[in-house]
Amino acid sequence: MKKLLPLLFTLIVLVGCSSKKYYTLGNNLNIHADTTYTKPIDIVTVNIPKYLQDHILVRQVTPYRIELLDKAQWLTPMKKRLTNILIDYLQKSMNNPNVYLYPWNSNKNSYKRVYVTIKRFIAYKNSVYLEANYKIYNLKSKKSDTKLFNTTIPTKEDIDSMMHSMEIAYLQLAEKIKSDIINK
Repeated sequence: MKKLLPLLFTLIVLVGCSSKKYYTLGNNLNIHADTTYTKPIDIVTVNIPKYLQDHILVRQVTPYRIELLDKAQWLTPMKKRLTNILIDYLQKSMNNPNVYLYPWNSNKNSYKRVYVTIKRFIAYKNSVYLEANYKIYNLKSKKSDTKLFNTTIPTKEDIDSMMHSMEIAYLQLAEKIKSDIINK
């Protein structure tokens, strides 16, 4: 019996750990180029709130309380994932292979640099809220333009619906950034 207890404990731990579900955003995006803008662009890492930096998914349940979602985790760190989605979106939607992660892949001839800070990106009641600010810095003219962005996307209580709504909200932000890059 004493020999079975460690085996039984190991089995319980493995079964309990294996029931985690992993979530991600932006893996199945069908982005089409609707314009061509080929000037080099630097994307600085997207800054995110503390509750998105952890691997566990969260949901806001009251104006003052955020809860961890049991056994639901981000597949990859969200700071890296949101940065990569933005780069991918800008490359594909502008038909522009010259969108780089700054400073690692940056081009010395970069024309604009984009900074993004997410202030709030969370599900609360039946909506997903995304509040952010972003700055587009023109490296040639040395001028910058800072904008606020917010959107609310309806969602259901289940996590898959929440992920879908978060993806839609983030793509709206990416589209707004793209529009400002082209028009400024």
